[in-house]
Amino acid sequence: MMSLATLPDRLHKRILEKKRRLDANHPLPKDVIQKIEERMRTEFVYNTNRIEGNTLTRGETELILRGMTVHGKNILDVIAVENHPHAMDFVKELATNLHRHICEDDIKEIHALVMEKIMPNAGQYRDHDISVRGAGFEPPPSYEVPKHMKELVEFIDKNPDELRPIESAAHAHYYLAWVHPFEDGNGRVARLLLNFILLRNSYPLTPIKNVERKKYLDVLKRADQGDFEPYVNYIARCVEQMLDLYLLEIEGKGKRKAKLIPLSEAAKGTPYSAEYLSLLARRGILDAVKVGRVWMTTRKTIKRYVELHN
Repeated sequence: MMSLATLPDRLHKRILEKKRRLDANHPLPKDVIQKIEERMRTEFVYNTNRIEGNTLTRGETELILRGMTVHGKNILDVIAVENHPHAMDFVKELATNLHRHICEDDIKEIHALVMEKIMPNAGQYRDHDISVRGAGFEPPPSYEVPKHMKELVEFIDKNPDELRPIESAAHAHYYLAWVHPFEDGNGRVARLLLNFILLRNSYPLTPIKNVERKKYLDVLKRADQGDFEPYVNYIARCVEQMLDLYLLEIEGKGKRKAKLIPLSEAAKGTPYSAEYLSLLARRGILDAVKVGRVWMTTRKTIKRYVELHN
């Protein structure tokens, strides 16, 4: 199917440890779940559409998701935002029904929900050959699309190479993007398919951030050239950041809510510089989340790190 890459053991073990910490807190408080899920729905819809050139801001996206009207905007951009919650709900329903095997019709339905009223043939495979501007590959001819999509759903369901969930999710995302089965909307469907596999394996919903669009496209291009490791590692770090977000949110459980602060503030009064803490955050050693371009953490997290390493 493709050249497969696996996660470095150190990164995989670190992610598993964070997932165990999160799982140990289940069931999570309802207010925490609601707060994070609402925020992540907006983040996911905003980022996945923005990557594809959508002009709406995060604030405008949130207003539309709340059922409000935003005037003076491209109608197709507005429809793209309105469509996404339906597709996300469908993916979540698929993921939580563990007896249900994903099939080609499910992927077509995801596309139909995402691209409804945007393209007339939403939910249908392309019937002509296409090229992808700026990509390092040529999608297969249209007559080969059904064959490749059959291979994709078998890859997801049977996992013949015994890949771990994040690895499987990353490769499924890449393969659908490479096949480019639809005339448009392939990136958005690929990111939803990635999250189907993550959600089915009890990982949190994971958006690919528009602020990291260049890095995202760069690792995809390297995968186009056969170097999949940077791409799979990048997807894993996106998942890890979401685990960090949940862990930071529940840190103040039963106490005053833990407040996220920038690393520049967190470094004050510690033996470490903000630059060093940022390096730890990028490596996943320090629990932190990126808000825009700024790494954030809590004072409790910093205190715990200092106690363990001094």
